Amino acid sequence: MPRLSGYDLDKEMHVQGRIRQLSRIPRRFIRRPFAWASIAGLACAGGLFAAAPAQALPLPPSASVCNYSNATTPANPSAVTGVTGGSKITISCAAGSFSPNSLLAIIEASGLAGIVSPSSAELQEVDLGSLQLVVTKADGSLDTTFTVPTSFAAPDANAACPATQAQVNVGLTCNLVIASLSAAPLDEAMVVYQDQGSPNSPTLQTTFTVNHGVKTLTESDVPGACSIPVTADSHCWWGAAVTGAPNPTAFSGIPNLEALVSKHLMSNSLQVSPAVYCQTGATAAVCAGLPAQTLVPPALSGTITTSTGLPPVTVDEPNTTPYQGNGKLPVLVSGSSNVEAIQTGLPIHS
Repeated sequence: MPRLSGYDLDKEMHVQGRIRQLSRIPRRFIRRPFAWASIAGLACAGGLFAAAPAQALPLPPSASVCNYSNATTPANPSAVTGVTGGSKITISCAAGSFSPNSLLAIIEASGLAGIVSPSSAELQEVDLGSLQLVVTKADGSLDTTFTVPTSFAAPDANAACPATQAQVNVGLTCNLVIASLSAAPLDEAMVVYQDQGSPNSPTLQTTFTVNHGVKTLTESDVPGACSIPVTADSHCWWGAAVTGAPNPTAFSGIPNLEALVSKHLMSNSLQVSPAVYCQTGATAAVCAGLPAQTLVPPALSGTITTSTGLPPVTVDEPNTTPYQGNGKLPVLVSGSSNVEAIQTGLPIHS
C-alpha cells in the first residue's frame, strides 16, 4: 500500500470523520421520495428473471435497516464516499428489513431523479444497465454487493455519476436505491465519488426597511450568484436541494433556518426552495417557460425582524447532504455542519 502524504492523510481523516458524523444523522433526513415506474418491466425486458428463484415475488413497501460501505467508507446507513467506477459497495440489511425470500432491485440513479419534474421522467435519470436483482433471506435480511457502473449511462445525457459540478453546487449526489419490483423504493444511500468536487459557498444579500425603530431585513442570494440554469461556477444554497428548508413534512421534518444579527439569534421567516430539474411535460411552477433539461437552483427568501444593529448578518441552512458545511451557528441537523453565508458589508436600505 502506498504511503499517504500529509495532505492525503489529512483528507482521509476528514472523510472518515465526516462518515462518522453521517452515521449519526437520522435516516429520515437521507431518504428521498423516488417513485420508480416499471422496474419489473425492465427486469423482464432484460431477461433477468431467469436467474431468480421461484419463490421470489414482488412485495409491498416495508421497513428497512441497511448499512452501506466500501473500501474507504465504514458501514453506515447514509452515504458511501470514495466511490470509483467498477468498485463494489457492500450492503447489509438487518433481519425484518424486507419480506422473506423476496426479489428486490438495486440501481444507481443520478441526483436529478429526486428533483425531476414531472416525476414520471425519473427513469430517464437512472442507469438502467446498473440494475441488479437480489433475493432476501428467509428472515428478511439482505447481504449483497453492488458493482458501481464503470461508466454511468442514463437516457438523459445530463444524468451523470459522479455528479457534475453544477449538480454538486445545489447539493445533489448520486444515489444507490433498493426497490421492490412493484416500484416502491425501500432504502437508499447517497454516493459520492473519489475526487468529486464540493459545493461552492452560498451568498447573502440584505435589504432593509425601518418602521418605528424596528428593522425588517429581506434576505436573498446575491443577484447572479446562483442563476438559472445552474453552472459549475454557481454559488447556491445547497443544504436541502430535494426538500427545501424548512420542510415540516419531509423526512419527519427539516428544521428552520437560523439568523444571526449583531451577534443575536433572531426570529425569521427564511426559507430555501428545493431545486427542480425541468423535463418535457414539467408540472412544477418554476419550470414555466423554461426549456427541457433546465436545472433550477434553490433560492433563499424571507425576512428577519430586529431592533438591534445591522451588520454582520449570518444565515444558516440545515445540511442534509454528505458535503461538509461551513456553519458556525448551533447545528440544525445532528452530526452535520450547517450551510452558511455572512454579509459583513452594509445592507441596502430599501
